[in-house]
Amino acid sequence: MVRISVKELTDVVSGKLYGDASSNGQVVEGVSIDTRKLTGTEVFVALKGEKTDGHSYVTPNIKARVVIAERPVDFPCCIIVEDTYKALGDIARFHRVLYQPLVFAVTGSNGKTTTKEMLRAILEEDGKVLATEGNYNNEIGLPLTVFRLDETYQYAVLEMGMRGIGQVDYLAKIAKPSVGIVTNIGEVHLELLGTRANIAKAKGELLENLPENGLGVIPKESDFYQYLKSLCPRTIAFGRGGDVEAEDVVFDEENRATFTLKVLGQSERIALALPGSHNVENALAAAGAAAYAGIELGKIKRALENLTQVSGRLEEVRVLNLIVIDDTYNASPLSMKAALEHLRRRSDALGLKAYAALGDMKELGSEAAEYHRTIGALCAELNLDGLYLYGSLMEQYALSEARRLGLSAEAFSTHAEIAENLKDLTGIVLLKGSRSMEMERVLAYLKEFAAEKNS
Repeated sequence: MVRISVKELTDVVSGKLYGDASSNGQVVEGVSIDTRKLTGTEVFVALKGEKTDGHSYVTPNIKARVVIAERPVDFPCCIIVEDTYKALGDIARFHRVLYQPLVFAVTGSNGKTTTKEMLRAILEEDGKVLATEGNYNNEIGLPLTVFRLDETYQYAVLEMGMRGIGQVDYLAKIAKPSVGIVTNIGEVHLELLGTRANIAKAKGELLENLPENGLGVIPKESDFYQYLKSLCPRTIAFGRGGDVEAEDVVFDEENRATFTLKVLGQSERIALALPGSHNVENALAAAGAAAYAGIELGKIKRALENLTQVSGRLEEVRVLNLIVIDDTYNASPLSMKAALEHLRRRSDALGLKAYAALGDMKELGSEAAEYHRTIGALCAELNLDGLYLYGSLMEQYALSEARRLGLSAEAFSTHAEIAENLKDLTGIVLLKGSRSMEMERVLAYLKEFAAEKNS
């Protein structure tokens, strides 16, 4: 928890203090961006978002010791700054350097959260770990995570999201990681960045911020491998032909991989608890980072074999006569392909019909039409038994391509309509789409139908 005097806080955020001069010596304990969570000792940072403005919640009676704001507010002790988001980051950077855990940072187009959770599980076999929770991987969430740091943590695993050039650089300068993992360079945020080369540049900012003795963990089979390798003095590669490899990979009926992990001249047979072929690569990235940081291979094996689920990622739920694969956290062309192939493998193993309910993949820019057509074609190639589409892009492009290739497909305007069409089916269904498409609502409706049926 952050502990700092008001005077020092004013210096840290490069602000100007207004209010009672005697407050200079007072000590702030904690940082909050939510007035409902204040207890009387914290600094409240008034952030202005798209929907709400923290300044409007400041009154003389809120339980804060000091308020940081961009304009005068009605509170006895206030620090005025140009940018409260920057101030939040400045406080986090100040707090981070007070402690010396081994910090790992994870970025990439896909697999960030799963790789982070795998690495967290491995490190917890060895000591106390601070890790990003939920989607706290941006300019707000990462500082809030860092504020939890104290002397009891041996490790920190911080996820870093990216919406444009400079964001990962900003987050890395707060987190100051010693190990940086780039999971992959995929087709995300093309609407903002234009090309995969720009995506690689944005993700590569993590590697550029590593210290001289730091370690970059990068994908060997990426077409940007050489570029990523050039960004920091010391790297290891995971994947075929890399420093960390998976050999003799086989899958069980639940599409869980068993493989021989080869790293640092050692090998160990690993039976992943998480399903999906793409999770082999995630496991290699996490295992490589941990092994090169000195974690024993036995601990790596135990953690990977015991991590059974990451919320919203290939999570299976049984409802009515359906097995629902909830992969609704987000979607890109690469992750959509992996999820659909997982659906096909699972349905074949179980002898069940395979259905998919898919929402738009966002932020693909001028390539959006082609990527959605490709998904429609893939669904036809996988010979799904039904395709239920939601969103204008899926309706315009995936629908026509799937039908052209002979697949039964329909587009719907609401989540409830999709659930209505699924509720009487027997089989296995994949739910997936970009976060804004809220495809998890289909599952919520199915659960409601099940509750009504049982009442």
